Amino acid sequence: MKKSIILCALVALLCGCNKNEPQANHQVTFQVAGMVAENQPLKVAPLTDDDGIQMTDLYMFDGSDIIAHQQNTDDDFGTITVLLTAGTHHLHFIATRSTGLSYADGVLNCTNLRPTFGKHYDINVTGGSEQNLSLDRLTGQVIITIEDEIPSGANQLRIQFGDYYKGINPTTFAATRIGEFDQPIDISGKVGSSDNSWTLNVLVPVYGEEHETTFTLTATNAGGDVIGVATGTMMCNSNTKTLLHGELFKGTNSILTLTTSWKADEDVTF
Repeated sequence: MKKSIILCALVALLCGCNKNEPQANHQVTFQVAGMVAENQPLKVAPLTDDDGIQMTDLYMFDGSDIIAHQQNTDDDFGTITVLLTAGTHHLHFIATRSTGLSYADGVLNCTNLRPTFGKHYDINVTGGSEQNLSLDRLTGQVIITIEDEIPSGANQLRIQFGDYYKGINPTTFAATRIGEFDQPIDISGKVGSSDNSWTLNVLVPVYGEEHETTFTLTATNAGGDVIGVATGTMMCNSNTKTLLHGELFKGTNSILTLTTSWKADEDVTF
């Protein structure tokens, strides 16, 4: 009888130990094979945009926690190997050429926004595995083109947008507004030329949804006198080029917006 009691106690103890054993970690490798534009894989090197320029940083998040950060100086850039516990993980990947990167309060911020890509990826880990991923473009572009000739004496072009976003929530890809965009550009070296263009990268507050904002373009001479103005509204979106163009030096112009697709271009004439 005593032996039976001791045996039962040992079995109970062993069962209790099994229940409390920690979950094993499984090695999972993610190969970020390239970027996607218009939902079609690009035939480019890993982590390279369609302009042939490589991303500089690759982040992997488990929920809102960074679990990997690579830079293009790393030998294994584009291949992430991590240990994940068994079960479901909500993973998020962001690759970017933006500079001045920092992560705080669940937002990946930058000081200079450049082309940025991302992917949400849910995985149920049951053992070791290898996963291949392609990332989608998160940023859009505003391409400003002054079609008429820049006159003698022109000195500066001031570009203003009513909204500007530089931070990204990795769990939703929603962007964080930092205020208005206000940037002066020296155009004195462009005098006498026409069809001059400038490209700015943009994010939108809800990923994949059009966002309307205002713009003002103001050209001045060396004395600060206004010699050309265009104002209006424009639509921006992820993976979309907004083409903002027209003749600037013929007075203040009204704006017409035409949607035409990277997704679809937003064609805005001033």
